[in-house]
Amino acid sequence: MDRKLVSVTMVAAPIALAIAALAAGYSAVAPAWWSAAVHLAVLGGITLMIYAVNIRIVPVFARRTWRSMRLLEAQVVAGAVGAWITFVGIGMRSDALTGAGQVLALVGGLLFMANLMMLFRQPPAFRHVPPTADPKQEAVDKIATKFTRLSGSFLVLGLALGVALTWWRPASGRWDLVWAHMMLIGFFVSMASGVCYHVLARWTNRPWRSLAAICWHYRLVVLGLPFMLLALATNTNWLFLIAGPLQALALALLLINIVPLVVHLERPVRAGILTAGLFLVFGVTLGVAFAIDPGLGPRLRQVHALSNLFGWGGLLISGFGYYFVPHFAGAGVRWPRLAHLQLGVLVLGVVAGVVTLMWRALGDGPAEAVMIAQGVVGLGLLLFAVQTAGIFFGPRQEEVVVIRPALRTVPFR
Repeated sequence: MDRKLVSVTMVAAPIALAIAALAAGYSAVAPAWWSAAVHLAVLGGITLMIYAVNIRIVPVFARRTWRSMRLLEAQVVAGAVGAWITFVGIGMRSDALTGAGQVLALVGGLLFMANLMMLFRQPPAFRHVPPTADPKQEAVDKIATKFTRLSGSFLVLGLALGVALTWWRPASGRWDLVWAHMMLIGFFVSMASGVCYHVLARWTNRPWRSLAAICWHYRLVVLGLPFMLLALATNTNWLFLIAGPLQALALALLLINIVPLVVHLERPVRAGILTAGLFLVFGVTLGVAFAIDPGLGPRLRQVHALSNLFGWGGLLISGFGYYFVPHFAGAGVRWPRLAHLQLGVLVLGVVAGVVTLMWRALGDGPAEAVMIAQGVVGLGLLLFAVQTAGIFFGPRQEEVVVIRPALRTVPFR
């Protein structure tokens, strides 16, 4: 596997998230940059990081190798360039730039799906995936693969909708939020769920508590998310009352399933994932409140987005990153103390961001407070980018990638 592609992508993703956080702060005085920030965080941060992780781990669990490195490179480049062009286009209110960026991002998503299909059409190249002591893991892996396929489908649908919304202005409905839920819940959370179900039992050597709970998590996502998308597209209040609790229950099941295993991981990994889960709970609680009282949505929607994007998304990427990056690079964390500082700064920034945005929404908080809080969020994400670069490009790097040293070592090609 091309180490440079994985390493550069995993450094570029948190940088994009950091710039998105700064732009979100700047939107307190220039509102157009809020949407630009959300698009950069989703397309250039979260999506790019998912591309990098999938390039490395999907072949291991699929027992196959990628067909074309050039297509993988094209996927990442199209996604990254498209994200940045979209960011600039939305911020500068240029439909031409925004449309070009969204089309490139869609090309990246289509290449992502094409690469996966070509991978799975090949016969298995090796016999075993990393083992686990849990006899339920084979069944869990099948559900995890379903989550991955569901995630890819929502990625393409969301990116296609993003292209359409550049020029299409629907007369009713909240189609910007349809896009956001497709990308964040349909794509990101489904992909995160699939990864968790593939790796956590293997990382901790502990069994899953309930296969039924994992099955129900998948069923509730498949059932609840379409209701939410339909509710947002039609602005139908009674649909929100169905969709909100279903989505909340699905996300609660995800946390119930993974937390008993996450608590046994090493401290930076554990701290990042568990804290991300707390922000997810807060964000979902706000979402349910919006379903009950639609008047809260317009006032607190940015708080909801901040908690989910930079709290859940940023901290989940950081937490998993402290396991993935060293094992992908075959090297340890270069600055262990910086890991704890980075997580602390990011948590502080997101909490401050939530408080200052609520202050502005419910009272008359100063724009400067929001900008400072988002600056702290950006600093936390930049520190993670520094850590990632230090691990990949620092000394004592070996020519191997270790998913778990005691289980399986996979060489780079």
